[in-house]
Amino acid sequence: MAEESTEQSSVDSAANSNQGVRDLIERVFLVGVGAATLTKDRIQSIADEFVRRGQLSGEEGKDLVEKLVARSREEAHIAMQRADSSMQGTYRSLGLATKRELEDVEFRIRQLEHRMQLLECGADGAKAPD
Repeated sequence: MAEESTEQSSVDSAANSNQGVRDLIERVFLVGVGAATLTKDRIQSIADEFVRRGQLSGEEGKDLVEKLVARSREEAHIAMQRADSSMQGTYRSLGLATKRELEDVEFRIRQLEHRMQLLECGADGAKAPD
């Protein structure tokens, strides 16, 4: 009984930890998206100001915005990859299976069920002539 309680507590703890990690990653992503949008708007307004003052041509301002926005996207992509890697490490440390691993197990189960059906049909067919 105590063993079941400990196992349930461990499962609950893993689920809570998993949800906490997911919430954290979601918040970081949303903040990143918001910052990227804010950054693009801010970069655009700064570039527009430089163009208005004559410090940049219109084309140079446009190029500047495009380069900085592209760099921001790359950095956001790298941050998401790091977060994904961290999350996968957390899953492994908790002993949780990946979606791919679950799909592989489901496929193997379907194969075994099919083989059993073939064996059962073969066994029934061999007994029929008696």
